[in-house]
Amino acid sequence: MRLRLLLALTITATTNINVFARTIIYVPSDQPTIQAAINAAHNGDSVVVSPGTYLENIDFLGKAITVKSANGPSHTTIQGNSGNVTVRFSNGEQTNSVLKGFTLSGAGVPLTTGVLILNSSPTVLGNRITANHWCDGAGISVTGGSPIIRTNVITGNFHDQCSGGIGGGGIAIIGGANAQIIGNVISGNDGGNGFGGGGISVDAGGTPTIMNNIIRNNTVETSGGAITTFNGTDALIVQNLIYNNNAPQGPGIYFLVPSGARGPTLVNNTIIGGTGSTQGTAVFASGFDDQVQFYNNLLIGSSGQNAVYCDSTYDLVPPTFTTNDAFSQGGTGLLGTCAGQKGVNGNISVDPQFVSKNAKLSPGSPAIDSGTNSSPNLPGKDRAGKPRIVDGNNDGITTVDLGAYEYQP
Repeated sequence: MRLRLLLALTITATTNINVFARTIIYVPSDQPTIQAAINAAHNGDSVVVSPGTYLENIDFLGKAITVKSANGPSHTTIQGNSGNVTVRFSNGEQTNSVLKGFTLSGAGVPLTTGVLILNSSPTVLGNRITANHWCDGAGISVTGGSPIIRTNVITGNFHDQCSGGIGGGGIAIIGGANAQIIGNVISGNDGGNGFGGGGISVDAGGTPTIMNNIIRNNTVETSGGAITTFNGTDALIVQNLIYNNNAPQGPGIYFLVPSGARGPTLVNNTIIGGTGSTQGTAVFASGFDDQVQFYNNLLIGSSGQNAVYCDSTYDLVPPTFTTNDAFSQGGTGLLGTCAGQKGVNGNISVDPQFVSKNAKLSPGSPAIDSGTNSSPNLPGKDRAGKPRIVDGNNDGITTVDLGAYEYQP
C-alpha cells in the first residue's frame, strides 16, 4: 500500500490551503524491487524495505529520498552483482538522500563495492558493509563531495583487483571536500597493496572529520594500518579508539604532508600501537609536517617498540605536541624530529594505566586531568557519550583527560 503522510498545511489569509505530501513506498508490496521503488519515488519520499536478501544494484538517481530497511541490517541485505556497485550516488545527491539500515554485501566476489559516491554528499547511516572487493575503498569509495558516513559497521572488505591504487580497505576518500566519518566501527578490512589505509585512506581529501570511530584489526601491505592521509589532506581526527592494526609502516596512523599543506589535527584520540613495524607503531609522521598538531592524545606504542616517529626526510621542524602521553612499555615514546617534545608543553611519557584492555582510564591514571581545555575542536562528550570535562581527581580542578574516554569518578 502507499501511505500518504500530510506533513504541512499552510493556511493563507484568503483561506487557500497548500498540502505537501510525502509517500512511503513499501518493497516488495508496492514495488517488487528496491530500484523499482526508487524509480517511482519523488523527492521527499521514503522507500521502506521488508526483511530479506535483495540481489540487485541500486542507484539513487539524484533523488532526495530515504531508502531504509524495516527491521535493520541483521534482517535485510542488498547483495550486489559481481563487477558492479551495490549502492551508487553519482548524481549530485545531498544529505537528504539517505541510505539506512542494510547489510551491503559483495559476497566476497571480485569487483564489488558497498557504496560508491561520486561528487555527491549523501547520508550513509547505520549499515553493515561487508565482504566487498574493490580497487579503492572496498567498503565505501568517495570521490568528491561531503558525505555523512555515520554509525556503520564496515568490516571484512578488501582492496584488490588493481595494481597499487590508494588503498582503503574500509573507506577511501579521494578529493573530497568535507566528508564526515563519525561513530563507525571499522574492523577487519584489508588495504592490500594500495598506497595505504587498511581502515581508511584519504587522498587529497580536503578537510574530512574522522571522529568517535573504533578502528581495529585492519591491515595493509604498505602504510597506515588504521588510517593513511596524503596529498594535501587537512583531516580533523578526534576522539577515535584505534588499536590492533597492522602495517609495515605506521600500523596506527600514517600521514604524508605535502609542502604548503597544514596536515591533520589530532585531538583526544587513544591510539594503541599495532604490529608489523618497530617505528611509529601508534603514529608515523612524514612529509612537511611542521603544521600538524597533537592535543590530549594517548599515543601508546607496542611493547618494546617506538610509539610516535617523526620522519626528517623532508622537514626538520616537528609537529606541535601539546599535553599528550607518548609511551611504550620497554620502548620509546617520541623519536625522530619530535623527540625533543617529551617533557615540554605538558607532554608526558608514562603508562596511562588502562582498565583491562578496554582503553578506559583506571583511578589514579596520570592521564586524568592532564589535558588542555583550550584544545581546538574539543567535543562536549567523550567517545562513550559521557561528559568530556570532569574533575577526575576530585581536587577542584576541572581539566580534560587524555585519550578518547574521560574518567568518570
